[in-house]
Amino acid sequence: MPDKIKIVFICSSLEPGHDGVGDYTRRLSAALIKAGHSCAILSLNDRHAKNTFEGTQQADEIDVPVFRLGADIELKQRFAIAKQWVDKVDPQWLSLQFVPFGYHPKGLKPGLSKLLLTLSKGRSWHIMFHELWVGMADEESKKLHFWGLAQRVLIRSLVKNLAPKVIHTQTHLYQTLLAKMGFKAGYLPLYGNIPVIGNINGNRPAGKLSFVVFGAIHDRAPISEFAKEAAQYAEKFRLPVTLTIIGRGNNEQQRWADVWAAAGLTVERLGELSAQRISEVLSNATIGLSATALAVIEKSGSYAAMREHGLPVISVSKAWTPTRVSKPAIPIGVEEYTIGNLEECVANSKFQPYGSNVDVVSVKFAQALTNLKTE
Repeated sequence: MPDKIKIVFICSSLEPGHDGVGDYTRRLSAALIKAGHSCAILSLNDRHAKNTFEGTQQADEIDVPVFRLGADIELKQRFAIAKQWVDKVDPQWLSLQFVPFGYHPKGLKPGLSKLLLTLSKGRSWHIMFHELWVGMADEESKKLHFWGLAQRVLIRSLVKNLAPKVIHTQTHLYQTLLAKMGFKAGYLPLYGNIPVIGNINGNRPAGKLSFVVFGAIHDRAPISEFAKEAAQYAEKFRLPVTLTIIGRGNNEQQRWADVWAAAGLTVERLGELSAQRISEVLSNATIGLSATALAVIEKSGSYAAMREHGLPVISVSKAWTPTRVSKPAIPIGVEEYTIGNLEECVANSKFQPYGSNVDVVSVKFAQALTNLKTE
């Protein structure tokens, strides 16, 4: 058991269900508190908070202390208020849960590290990179490539100025890209934000093939071709093949539903659901689908939630090839769909435990901060 740590996590927003990083941080804090560590969360650019809020939020039946600073508060005043609160809590560690767009509409916030340094006198920094920069794939526009270069400069400045003792990220691609910049980052697997209800095993309902897609659906996924092959599969094996869509509606959800119905298959859109209901739906599906680019599927909370619920996952995504780095290995439990191989993907989609949940990750996290060593 690692030594007890006292830590304040810093993220941009803490509105439950509206910010994946906030939800992630809340669950991690709850797991650490349950293990006897001292944790609190500070949100520095909270678009859902009016003025300031100090209180608790609950995750996994644990009360987590939070301090939310509304985005409408003038920036320097916001950090002055934050400093007073951090000094009152007096943690040993500050953990920046970093996403560039959390602090600026274009992910470009000059001077962020200098503002953060006002909070850190006598304290050690940890950074978790949930996102890096845009334009890191060959298929993306020159505009995104140049935009990404600017974001990369700011990330370099952030790490140089904060001098974190420990850095983590949750994708092997990001780990490689940070290493190319000269920064050693440990790999901390992502967990889902949907607690698992009940036991997980490979005993799914027989007699049907039920796909489920959960959360954001990225554009240009080859779902039309996938749906046509799914219809052929249903006819060949005389098996009902269905699709369930969970999450806030958008144009891509509608496109997926339309092409699935056009292929003569059953589709159900469930919209936003409670965490318990999502867990029930995932537990009764056969295979999860993900439209997140395969090279960065590890950063998808929806992917992690599906795998935690025992679902094998088929990647149905647009082409996205990282520039000037080797293609990362495909994670265990994931099959890559290419036009014509659906039957092979289904045949290879077997139950394999995910191996990471919030409790496992919290132990690895605490050990890294205690030993100042990442895997």
